[in-house]
Amino acid sequence: MRQVRHFIETDDFTREEYFKMLEVIKTLKSAEKKGIRLPFLKDQSLAMMFDQPSTRTRVSFEAAMTQLGGHALYLETKTLHCGEDRETIKDTAQVLSGMCDGIEIRTESQDTIIELAKYSSVPVFSGMSSKCMHPTQALCDLFTMTEYMPKDMKIEDLVYMFIGDNSVLGDNIGGVCRTEARLLSKMGVTFISCAPKEAEMAPEDVAYCKAEMEKSGGKFIQTNDPYEYIDQVDFIATDAWWYHGSDHLKDKKVATFFPKYSINKELLAKAKPSIKVMHNLPGNRGYEIADDVWDSDQSILIPQAENRLHTEKGLLVYFMYPLLKEKQAQRETEHYINTIDALILE
Repeated sequence: MRQVRHFIETDDFTREEYFKMLEVIKTLKSAEKKGIRLPFLKDQSLAMMFDQPSTRTRVSFEAAMTQLGGHALYLETKTLHCGEDRETIKDTAQVLSGMCDGIEIRTESQDTIIELAKYSSVPVFSGMSSKCMHPTQALCDLFTMTEYMPKDMKIEDLVYMFIGDNSVLGDNIGGVCRTEARLLSKMGVTFISCAPKEAEMAPEDVAYCKAEMEKSGGKFIQTNDPYEYIDQVDFIATDAWWYHGSDHLKDKKVATFFPKYSINKELLAKAKPSIKVMHNLPGNRGYEIADDVWDSDQSILIPQAENRLHTEKGLLVYFMYPLLKEKQAQRETEHYINTIDALILE
């Protein structure tokens, strides 16, 4: 029996597995652009649990299931029985995985996602655990870079800078930076973490990345000066300085990051002409990225957002399709059809 695997931590997979995932995403996107939709998950259902607002994650997973021939159920956790001293996550996992073929969840706590996966008999996909992990976004951004890097360049030749709020400690919300650093360190990408002292990456994440770089051949660099390495950077990315639930921190974040850690024309003037600007969105226009950069030819924010759809399609197929194939191989289809026919058509 094939083992059920979950996509909740970037640490759980090898470099070789990520290359396979990238190829699946690329293949499905190529087919879609030619008007070909492959029903790999025909009649399959994905339960989508959300306790936070979402645009890209919700739409990408739901559209992906539809395009793959399946169905997605949007479930706000406040409308379910789980949490708040009611039904346990264990019970919820067992109930949902008895009814659906996969579960996607966005919630505040990474521990909740881990608990859900522990008791689920179907693949669980993390749609983000706020400050901690956003693995689908990280894989999407890696895929986007493979599309926009020069044709003769390899992934391990890339130099990537994440600028701004890079920490998950205290009031910082650097979960995307943390996830991308951990993924890209496996892939051999040179990762530059650029942030003020109080928003630097957590020491344990730095240690993890450096250890992975030792194996992959990548390089980890930490700086407080956006200009120090900008001339070497192929892709520069940032994230929201304040977000749902942290709007009260806006004044503090602006005072900490603006304008020094904003991606603006002055900074890009010192960069390679080919540099591309990324943001996982939603963003605060005019703060993390200046308006004239946001809408410039150097910005790939909108193609990056679209790639969430293709990434989700690739992940759903990668983790769910093998289980479906196994079920089909074991199913005595004709026997059951004949039985039903005999019961209701006579």
